[in-house]
Amino acid sequence: MELSSVSGIKVAVVGCGHGELDTIYATLEVECEAKGFPLSDLDFLIICGDFQAIRNELDLNCMSVPHKYRKLGDFHKYYSGAAQAPVLTIVVGGNHEASNYLFELYHGGWLAPNIYYLGAAGVVRYGPWRIAGISGIYNPRNYHKPHSERLPYDRDDIRSVYHVREYDVERLLLLRSPVEIALSHDWPAWVELFGEHEKLFAAKPHFLASALGDSLGSKPSTELLGHLRPSYWFSGHMHVKFSATVEIGEGLGINDVLRLLDDVPDKLKPILPRPSVKGKTPTASLSATKTEFLALDKVGSPTFQWLEVRDLECSPRADSAAPSPKGTGTGKFSLTYDEEWLAVTRACASGLRIADPETLVVAPSTTAMTKVSAASVDKERKWVRESIVEKGLLTIPLNFTAHAPVHSPDLAVVPNMQPLEYPNQQTAQFCELLQIPDKFTL
Repeated sequence: MELSSVSGIKVAVVGCGHGELDTIYATLEVECEAKGFPLSDLDFLIICGDFQAIRNELDLNCMSVPHKYRKLGDFHKYYSGAAQAPVLTIVVGGNHEASNYLFELYHGGWLAPNIYYLGAAGVVRYGPWRIAGISGIYNPRNYHKPHSERLPYDRDDIRSVYHVREYDVERLLLLRSPVEIALSHDWPAWVELFGEHEKLFAAKPHFLASALGDSLGSKPSTELLGHLRPSYWFSGHMHVKFSATVEIGEGLGINDVLRLLDDVPDKLKPILPRPSVKGKTPTASLSATKTEFLALDKVGSPTFQWLEVRDLECSPRADSAAPSPKGTGTGKFSLTYDEEWLAVTRACASGLRIADPETLVVAPSTTAMTKVSAASVDKERKWVRESIVEKGLLTIPLNFTAHAPVHSPDLAVVPNMQPLEYPNQQTAQFCELLQIPDKFTL
């Protein structure tokens, strides 16, 4: 299949997974058949956080969830190999996760066969489509901090570990090529004002209270929305289905987008945002003028609220590093690394600050994010093209291994006992591919 002949893909989107993989896949099969095609025709499934990749009972104690609500869920079967994901599944993290496991895969990787986590932040390709994601939720108290959390987590760590960090947002803001699909767990702040916000606030009065207090949604995600301008943005977290269309013009930055909100009715003007984030003007290459935003509910609500199957139409781009289909006649593409994102990751590698697992001390950064220039990314992109692209190494390897104990009824777990921190070979191999330090090694 030629890239120039590709005009759309079949995609399913789930809001919050909450560990209900069996229900998700079974319901998805029914929904696909109702639309007149088999599940095997679906290109991929997106889950917008609270995925809950719990491998065993120990992982439950690394979740920020009250004890009475903690449950093992279905993922352990997919991790152990007892079950197989029937469709490529792409996920971001939320605020109710086995954060210890996601932290092992900070740069992204396979949580289980056919289930790919985008990392704390990440960009991958499915054929000509670029998919960008940011994991966690925004909390201004921890936004500018490094990751000081290492196992065992204390009461504060178990919450702060899933908070979005400026480092990851700044990396995504270095992108200069178009992104078709973007994922986050919490909504971009103020995106509700581009949809039927009056109905939303009437149904969810506490949303209005949060909006009036300027605390509804993620301001960094708004900045990313204004910069990346993807064709589609999907989120979960708020446990409600909501859509909006954000229309922006050529050359507009996020502050320009926010000024468009002056057109809302007078009675809503008291909640107009006063942005505290610095706006960035996107480059001309990020030329989309409309983003379709869709948020979905959690599994367990009526199906139409938490699951949507749809055809996504994007304009394919025959630029560098576009991969080939998996096999003749399949119509499916392999998931691949993104050339520009690999270059950004290399350019920013020395700025990643996490705690040493033995001393729990965070070393000072040798590269401030503000010093990572477009020229630095261009230099690293040349290295990526020569060292990875031209050597045919862009396809994401199917290198999942189950290195943590799989679920067993015989596993004795003391209340609040936490697991060991496991070195993840996917992270080690990714760092080796990019020739950057593996700061997650033990």
